[in-house]
Amino acid sequence: MRWDRFVLLIVVSLVLIAPVSAFKGSKLARGPIDDFSLTDHSGNPYDFDDESEGVVVVSFMFTRCPDVCPVITQSLLSVESALSERELADVTFLSISVDPEYDTPEVLLEYAERHGASWPHLTGSLEELEPVWATFGLVVQKAVIDAHTMAYQPAEASLTVVNLDNTSSQHMFALDGTTATEMLAEHAGWSLNTSTSEYGTMLHGIQGVDSPSDWSWYWELNLWNASSQTWSPSDVGMDDIDSLEQRHLAWMASDGNRSILPAPNTDMALSMMVMWPNQTVETTGIEVFSAYHLTEGVAKAAGMNVSVEDSTYGHYLSSINNQSAPEDYAWWWNLYAWNETSAGWESSAVGMDDFIEPHHLLWAPSSTNVSDLPRPLHTESDDFVCNGHGWYMGTGDAKHCMCDAGYGWDDGDQLTCVNETTEDYTVGHSTITYILNPAREPVVAWAGDDWKPEDVASDIRELLEKEQLGGYKAETTPSISMVMLASVVLLSSILHQRRGLNR
Repeated sequence: MRWDRFVLLIVVSLVLIAPVSAFKGSKLARGPIDDFSLTDHSGNPYDFDDESEGVVVVSFMFTRCPDVCPVITQSLLSVESALSERELADVTFLSISVDPEYDTPEVLLEYAERHGASWPHLTGSLEELEPVWATFGLVVQKAVIDAHTMAYQPAEASLTVVNLDNTSSQHMFALDGTTATEMLAEHAGWSLNTSTSEYGTMLHGIQGVDSPSDWSWYWELNLWNASSQTWSPSDVGMDDIDSLEQRHLAWMASDGNRSILPAPNTDMALSMMVMWPNQTVETTGIEVFSAYHLTEGVAKAAGMNVSVEDSTYGHYLSSINNQSAPEDYAWWWNLYAWNETSAGWESSAVGMDDFIEPHHLLWAPSSTNVSDLPRPLHTESDDFVCNGHGWYMGTGDAKHCMCDAGYGWDDGDQLTCVNETTEDYTVGHSTITYILNPAREPVVAWAGDDWKPEDVASDIRELLEKEQLGGYKAETTPSISMVMLASVVLLSSILHQRRGLNR
């Protein structure tokens, strides 16, 4: 082979193997997404083709998802913050619901405002959303979503505490009448006057209204009987009330007229009303249980010495079992949530008050190695549960497997987990986030919530540069491929000239 041809062959080969765009997520090769029209969280129509410009980041979520979806929303906020204003000018974020029966515009608005997410959150009727899911290649497992979003069962929630010496204790959520009364009084801003003796806790006063020393009347605890739809005096003390069963309490003067006590709002997770001696009634309630309620309830039931402080930013935990976080923040008490998709603990993206309806939580010093944290409580051997690829949630007819990533129910059998072989993305316990180019073609996919915001931001920048958007047109420098191609042309010219001179 002649030397000039050999050199040309080497250079052309280098051009062919020169690196191209390297996305960190799963690279896709799909056709463009069909146009669709849905309704945003403000109740306004949203046309995908008209209002989605540049690079589009589309996440699929549902607001009743208590763990993965809030994490994804917070992670997308981190992605948004990582991009410059010039980059964001050519990036559109969208969140589309897979639970339209529940996710009305009003529900999505509350969700978006609670998380501080300003981008459109879209919903519609089932008939409107099914073709949207199909064009994105989603398999929406409604049975999984329904099971995942069934009425919250707080008694199934657990809390694990890991101490500084790496010893741990695990507890199921418990809430007695005393702790419930204290929580509800704090929520309403009412002060309590209580005492503790060998007979338990006794309530003497609410908001400065104390029972008289002559016992002409005393504060009487009443419980709501859902069967008879009536209030009845409790036959046990407040310490012995299970407020996960008896969620609606009423305190009244013992000589008051019980018949004028109104029925409670049973939509509340926990409620309490007070009938004052003048027969007027005030009511307070908690709509949903949070990590704060779980922590306080478990601490009281387990006899742990826990200090939970209140601030303008909400509650935070400062001490467990007399182990306080240092003032220099060398470590702090960190809240972890169990991610059933990755079968591991993850640092919570939200605070105690904003983590609603928790299932499995863990408190540990921030210096603890996450890989050393124990799994949450289970009722059966992990090797037996869900074919060894998940864990149980619920009881009775509602009992079902929370399958690990890549596994799903076997032909609708909710107590099994088998390997999923579908090429489409299955949305149920897990979710999916896509990055689309301006031609509306899904280019990259990120499944679940086990991804880093900086990696997604990197993929967005990669696509912006490829599409000459986000201010990258003016900043673009020749790629390696272009430099090599120019070298080929130049070398070819030189060799051609040499051949002419040698003739």
